[in-house]
Amino acid sequence: MATTWREPALELIERAEPTWPGLWSILAAAGHAAMTLSLGAPLGNGVDLAFAAVELGEAREELEWVRDGLGDLSGQARLGPLALGDDATEARHLLQRLVEAAAARVLVLADRTTAVDEVDALGRVLRSLHTAGEELARAAR
Repeated sequence: MATTWREPALELIERAEPTWPGLWSILAAAGHAAMTLSLGAPLGNGVDLAFAAVELGEAREELEWVRDGLGDLSGQARLGPLALGDDATEARHLLQRLVEAAAARVLVLADRTTAVDEVDALGRVLRSLHTAGEELARAAR
C-alpha cells in the first residue's frame, strides 16, 4: 500500500532550500504529519507520535523566535489528510525522512550563520529533531 503523502513529502524535501523558510516549511509539514498520524494510531504509538509532534512544534517555534515573519508561512507546508486506505508505516517513514531533511538543513544553516542567537536556536532545533526522531522510532515498535 502507498500513502497520499508520498508525492507532496518528497517534493517538499526536494524543493525546500537550506534557508530559514525552507527549514520552517519542513518542520511545519512534519509536525502536522506527526499529529495526524498520532490521531489514528493505537494509544501507545499515538502518544509517541504526539510527543514527536510537540518536539517538531517546539523546533518550529525556535525558528520563529529568531526570524520574524516565519510564522506568516502557516498553512503553506501541509501534506494534507491521511486517506483512509493509506499505509501508516509508509507515512511514518516519510515523516522520518522529513525529520532527517530538517536536520540536514539545520547543519547547513548553522555553518552559514555567525549570529550567536541563531546558532543557539539551531542547536535547540537540532535537539528537538533528535528527540522527535527517538519518539518516531519508539512509535514504530
